[in-house]
Amino acid sequence: MIAKIRAVYSGKLVYAANWDAYPLIPFWDALDYVGINAYFPLIPDTTPRVENLKKAWQPTLEEIKSFQKKVDRPIIFTEFGYLSVDGCAHNTWELEGKVKSLSINEQAQANAYQALFETFWKEDWWQGGFLWKWFPNMAGGEGYNSRDYTPQGKMGQETLKEWYNN
Repeated sequence: MIAKIRAVYSGKLVYAANWDAYPLIPFWDALDYVGINAYFPLIPDTTPRVENLKKAWQPTLEEIKSFQKKVDRPIIFTEFGYLSVDGCAHNTWELEGKVKSLSINEQAQANAYQALFETFWKEDWWQGGFLWKWFPNMAGGEGYNSRDYTPQGKMGQETLKEWYNN
């Protein structure tokens, strides 16, 4: 399929693999980027401190760095984001099912973004990522925007502004 796409498309190609499956993909050499949906479980703290999150990122950073050298492709986080609830930096897939019962925690979300950027921004092989979710004109969502992944109108938005204005 990749060869067929390249026959009609001259742009860069990426595939999005889940955080726990990216090392298993056999065709990275046929693509331009390694795409990772970066919902790595870090720490379950209610409001994780940035420094603790950065420490939790270190084993994953080293694994990704080693993998990147092996496949010789830049890395893109094809999805990254955090719910704005208690414990947002751990097992997001479990939190989604009970999100409406969780306490809103914008600081946790902002800290998670801060730690992610402090960990990866300086890596020359990391090409950034695609934030999950951003709604045009703040319209959209699953009906729980105050707890949703979107950082719009929350502390997380300010964190993102600081990084992207650098």
